[in-house]
Amino acid sequence: MVSNSLKPDASDPAPAPSNTTELDRLRRVWETLGRDDPLWAVLSRSDKRGGRWDPVEFLETGRVEIEAQLALLAPSGYPRGRGLALDFGCGAGRLTRALAARFERAIGIDVSTSMVAAAERLNVDIGNIEFRANASPRLEHIADASVDFVFSHITLQHIPGELAAGYVGEFFRVLAPGGAAVFQFVDGSDDSLRGRLFGWASNRWLNPLRKVRWRRRAVFEMHALPEARLRGLLDRHPSLRLLDEVDDGAAGAGWRGRRWTVVNDAPLPVRIEASDHVLYVDPADVHIGGPLLAGAPHDPHVAAVLRGRLRHGDVVLDIGANIGSMALPAAVLVGERGHVIAVEPLARNCVLLARSAQASGLSNIEIVAAAASDRNGEIELRTHPSTSNSATPGASGERLRATDGATSRVRTVALDALLVERARLDLVKMDIEGMEPLAFAGIERSIERFRPFLLSEFHPWAIERATGSAPVDYLRRLLRHYAAIEVLHRDGARARCTTAEAVMDVWRRENATAGLDGRLHLDLLLDPDR
Repeated sequence: MVSNSLKPDASDPAPAPSNTTELDRLRRVWETLGRDDPLWAVLSRSDKRGGRWDPVEFLETGRVEIEAQLALLAPSGYPRGRGLALDFGCGAGRLTRALAARFERAIGIDVSTSMVAAAERLNVDIGNIEFRANASPRLEHIADASVDFVFSHITLQHIPGELAAGYVGEFFRVLAPGGAAVFQFVDGSDDSLRGRLFGWASNRWLNPLRKVRWRRRAVFEMHALPEARLRGLLDRHPSLRLLDEVDDGAAGAGWRGRRWTVVNDAPLPVRIEASDHVLYVDPADVHIGGPLLAGAPHDPHVAAVLRGRLRHGDVVLDIGANIGSMALPAAVLVGERGHVIAVEPLARNCVLLARSAQASGLSNIEIVAAAASDRNGEIELRTHPSTSNSATPGASGERLRATDGATSRVRTVALDALLVERARLDLVKMDIEGMEPLAFAGIERSIERFRPFLLSEFHPWAIERATGSAPVDYLRRLLRHYAAIEVLHRDGARARCTTAEAVMDVWRRENATAGLDGRLHLDLLLDPDR
């Protein structure tokens, strides 16, 4: 199971107690329905009660429904990708199975473990399908902006309104650029006699009648989700657009059913298929994404160290993970028993990294959405639409300082606290535009405790402007913990230095040769055994 997700900020609100209670009650009802008669609970036709649904006929209804929905969408060109489809409220998996036939991968999510068990039994012959029990107000372990098609039918109408609104917000969170979300809900009761009765009587009074009529010990309820509430949620997402809104009679007489189609108009990232993982990149990214698309490897001399040093079960700390060009191959190298902690302050980079990890089937990556420093707090970073890089205002180059760039505040973390419960740390990589001295101060206790291999970018020009400290002092601090520093040249050669001054001499020579006036950085390797 893919489990990468952005670590929530401390300011993220916890689920309200009332929502948690409602969710637990909802779960208990559907657990009972899933055990008693799961197919009838999904499609409650009077002639199918008591286990009389033929499984083949049941699944065929899902195929017809999905084919019709995708045909309706086809003229709009959405969804533009066919990678991942999500069936929310999957029940016994009739729609998930149909989605698996049209997408590379389909995930069915349901609150009930008994329903998920029924879905797995019914779809055991389908290889690109996965079912998950999700008794949470969030869509757990689904990365931001990673789902090409979200579908939900005759599900939200059975969920209390506040919870249902939260799930629609989750649909919007996970919807990928170029993706489409189609979901049905009940806006309220209509003006008919039956509708006025539903509007007047609460589920507390209607449930006993439903139990008698359906001869069931547990019954599903109907809940309204006001359309005006959903418009407010949609307004929070500038890249999302309401493509279509129609009446939907699936809820039955007395209810005002609606069906929305929401699309994501954000620019599509490009998917790169590496030999052992998938990487999503922004083609406009001149520093990493664009070169990768052109076939140029990113920092091959650094990647070679990862390939040579990492073993199954290792724990890696990637500080300045960017879009994951190092974190993803590292996660493959350390395997399921290993772990990669990817620290990255830019939200758009975290989104691409998480989507890549999910598409690669890598569940051993933990993303920390923050900048590493010597203390917890906040810092300003300059960003620009044409690059995945960022830097403090003082250490920004011409591109980041341009008027069409932006300054944003991001949180900072001292990573020692994150590592205190770890049993091992085998390799640390730092590439953070001059912030390395502060990040190192924030993990120095862990360096002393674990003595990992350390890969560090060394950029004196950026260090002076980002931290106000002398670059040579950073080198001396490193040499308190390691006997020597190896400079990794881009041609694969190495220079071993035992003093900070020797490293500075290499840096000066490299810049003089390149004619870059101090703008060329070095990549350093510190080996605890040498």
